[in-house]
Amino acid sequence: MKREIDIEQLVTAMKSVDEAGRLFEEALAVYQARGLQRNGDDFKVAGGSVQTLQGAEEMARGARKFLADLALVVGYASAGFEERVTGRYETARKGFTALSGGAARMARPLLDPTVDGLRLLRSVDVFEPSFGETIEEVLSAEKATYPDPSMFRVTSQRAATTPVGGRP
Repeated sequence: MKREIDIEQLVTAMKSVDEAGRLFEEALAVYQARGLQRNGDDFKVAGGSVQTLQGAEEMARGARKFLADLALVVGYASAGFEERVTGRYETARKGFTALSGGAARMARPLLDPTVDGLRLLRSVDVFEPSFGETIEEVLSAEKATYPDPSMFRVTSQRAATTPVGGRP
């Protein structure tokens, strides 16, 4: 029986994801040491302290969850149960969404550990090219893009349909 999932390639990817996660955690620790907290009133500001800390946490937590997902695929495939992880394998090849979502929140310039972790992930061959493109977009972004300030604007139509003191 020919094995469809390259276990050695996935183990190599796991090592890179593990190291990237460690680097993201290092960046998170730097932000925390600077006193950033998620209870500030600038949650509406892309790149503000609340969003930056949230983004760093998302990236670190996302890398750890992604590592566990990869380990599950490797474990089942190693045991000869590839049919149980076929969909998970394709999903894993797409990378993890917490990376782009987290980075979109973070102030620029990104800290060196974050940049190093992103470059490390970009170098992994098992991921689809679109994941590398997402990483390139993150690295080239000049500023944080989430949240979009327009999310918090009250349009005249929305204001007209909202009862005084209540929700629409």
